[in-house]
Amino acid sequence: MIYYKDTHEFYDKHYEEIEELRAELEEQGIEINIPSHSDLKNFFAWLSFEERARELYDDLEMSR
Repeated sequence: MIYYKDTHEFYDKHYEEIEELRAELEEQGIEINIPSHSDLKNFFAWLSFEERARELYDDLEMSR
C-alpha cells in the first residue's frame, strides 16, 4: 500500500469490512478525525489496515 492506486484498490475491495470497522469505532465512542485535505479512500484504507494490525499485535501479546 504505497501508492494511492493501491490504497484505492484496497478500499474498494474491502469497503464492507471498512464500513463495519468505522461503525464499531464510532459505537465505542472513538471519534474519527478526517483531515480536510485527506483523500477519503486512502485515509480509510490506512485506518483499517493499522487498526487490524493493532488488533493482531494485541492478540499476540495476550497469548504470551
